[in-house]
Amino acid sequence: MALSELPQREPGPDQGYTEAAQHQHQSKADPPVAPPIEVARAHHPAANPAASTPAFPDQQQANHVGFLAASLLAVETPAAAAANYPLHGDEMWQKHFKHLPRGSKPVAFVGEGAANAVFEIKVPQHGLSDQNFKGLLLRVAKVPALGQPTAYNYLFQQKFYQTAIRPLLGNNAIHQELVILRSSGIIDELNRLLQELDHTRKAKFRGSFVGQSDWGLLIEDMRPDTKAPAPRILVEFKPKWLSQSRSAPARAVRCRQCALELQRKLTRPVTGTGLFTPERKPCPLALVDDEPPPPAVSSPFRIAPQLIDAPEREHLQTSLELLLHDPFLDDLRAQQEELDTTGPLKAIPEDEKFGIAMTIRDCTCFALIPKDAAARSAEDIKIRLGDLDWKDPHTKIQHWRGTEQALIDGGFYTADWILCDGVYYYPPTLCLLEWKPRLFSTGATDVIQLLDADANRPTNGYAAERHVYTHVAETASLRAKLQPYDGGDATPINPHHPPPY
Repeated sequence: MALSELPQREPGPDQGYTEAAQHQHQSKADPPVAPPIEVARAHHPAANPAASTPAFPDQQQANHVGFLAASLLAVETPAAAAANYPLHGDEMWQKHFKHLPRGSKPVAFVGEGAANAVFEIKVPQHGLSDQNFKGLLLRVAKVPALGQPTAYNYLFQQKFYQTAIRPLLGNNAIHQELVILRSSGIIDELNRLLQELDHTRKAKFRGSFVGQSDWGLLIEDMRPDTKAPAPRILVEFKPKWLSQSRSAPARAVRCRQCALELQRKLTRPVTGTGLFTPERKPCPLALVDDEPPPPAVSSPFRIAPQLIDAPEREHLQTSLELLLHDPFLDDLRAQQEELDTTGPLKAIPEDEKFGIAMTIRDCTCFALIPKDAAARSAEDIKIRLGDLDWKDPHTKIQHWRGTEQALIDGGFYTADWILCDGVYYYPPTLCLLEWKPRLFSTGATDVIQLLDADANRPTNGYAAERHVYTHVAETASLRAKLQPYDGGDATPINPHHPPPY
């Protein structure tokens, strides 16, 4: 569920940051040093003086990220950390982290994904303790059934955030911090709320609940303040792969993300009767193109299609254009390129840099923009990047390789046409590469041929022709969705698009 679709928060100040490293668009030769993180200590500082030093003291690293290496992969569990600490476990936790007080209650269910849920909470007013939670939401891990312990390693993820993400993204990274839930009673309260709302949740999430854990994460609340004198709107989008995959074919006419979208459209079971709407999702390459993108792919409303018919459309368009010109996207692209030097097909499980590259490729951009007036400068827009949990190459490398190989072998990178029941259609994508002059000339055109699923034909493999890729699909349903792309008057004219034969 998108944050922008959920109840808005009560007013509160923007969450500040206490970390020393501030993002100033520093040069790659002098990246910011990661701030120290308390959970990295296995012993009291007096017994382990080196533990209080920054995780990555070398300021001359070639990339923005210090290698995670063994220190990150060996983060202790809360129980082990407490056992090794000279203080009593409760005292250690109280000393170094916020503790959610008993009597804290969930105010609203904000949203959920497959592994986590987010709630707005209210804490009892004990002196200034409630001020420590202003402007923050509680993120907790989910499990398939009530009463199960979570396998989510909060200390590991927070150390990854502190030692890799914060130095990489600076203040553009959404603020998050560990919070102790032990003895607060909040887990039972959260699950009672989920049980009450279970019938309203997405079908795939129903029946899942919050796992038993001593730990949670406090994250910056990016929902608009409805009582602010200058109201704002929350825009959410995923920048994804901001440069072409290094494993993509040289003849690719589609970027990695647009190729994946095409594969999903043509090979997954067809749902709904609506038409394909590529204009409602951004092409990542168009977000950071050094030249003005062609009008067919450059609409800023591709990152916020829900705003295209808003009464404030002109103001919002100006604000969205300013958002897309913010340096954070160029920085994110440079970091992706620097961390991934091989592409998925040649990446190895031991390459932690590649894991970080895949992590930031899956991040979500949250941006608060003015509602009733156009943004005049970058200061009028608040940008944060979230959804930055570690993607482990050891467990995901086969999936990443398989996805990339399927895009190549299926023609989704290179096909200029779709052949369905004897009719040629343009692919229902709006990729920047499709609208750029071709850098190659082969005389042949790649075609994706869709065969009827009821014809009992093989589901994989090439057709006899060299550049025809055959897929079994629900052709009857797809024909209706492809109809606007049959080359008729409603189809945008692309001067770089070759004929189908």
